[in-house]
Amino acid sequence: MKLLNPEKNKTENNRQYIYRVLKDNIMNLNLKPGENVSEIEISELLNVSRTPVREAFVRLSEEKLLNVFPQKGSVVSKIDLNLVEEAVFLRKLCEKEMLEIACKDIQSETLIKTLEKNIEYQKIIINFKEDLHKFFELDNQFHTIIFENYNKKNVWKAIKRLSTHYDRLRLIDALEKTNVENTLKQHIDIIKLISEKDIKKNRFSCNKTFIEF
Repeated sequence: MKLLNPEKNKTENNRQYIYRVLKDNIMNLNLKPGENVSEIEISELLNVSRTPVREAFVRLSEEKLLNVFPQKGSVVSKIDLNLVEEAVFLRKLCEKEMLEIACKDIQSETLIKTLEKNIEYQKIIINFKEDLHKFFELDNQFHTIIFENYNKKNVWKAIKRLSTHYDRLRLIDALEKTNVENTLKQHIDIIKLISEKDIKKNRFSCNKTFIEF
């Protein structure tokens, strides 16, 4: 097993460090759904004791990212389509409301410019066939920009906490290049909707285009 980005930040204690590294590796699919994960191996790889590793395992189990079987070992959770559906439901509700707020905003020029800059980076990734992990990061950043622009940062954090299974499914989709062009088009459509500000005309489109696989 090889963990990506195993460097420890100066501000982290061991519990925070182990949890972050493990969650990042699960979410970026370096630790794949169904893969066995050993407390002993993780403690050796990160050069830490087993106690904070065990605590991180418990926390990830509570977040439904690890299945911990006493006396048998632990396994990265397979993608649960019921949890995916819940995340999609929540995102549709929240993102539709965010888009209506943006459509009503008469001072959205700065937001639009920031989103357009994000779009240009997405195009570079696609056109030059760069690492699609980066495209996935830009996709998430696009939505983060909108929520943070309207002081809904904590709402977005709550959505992301519920979206771990959905985000892994989206990343698989991005890496397989099955929906990247369509995702880019959806983002371009979102910017157009915000620019046009015709809520009645665009309400159905807002609900349809703001959520993607």
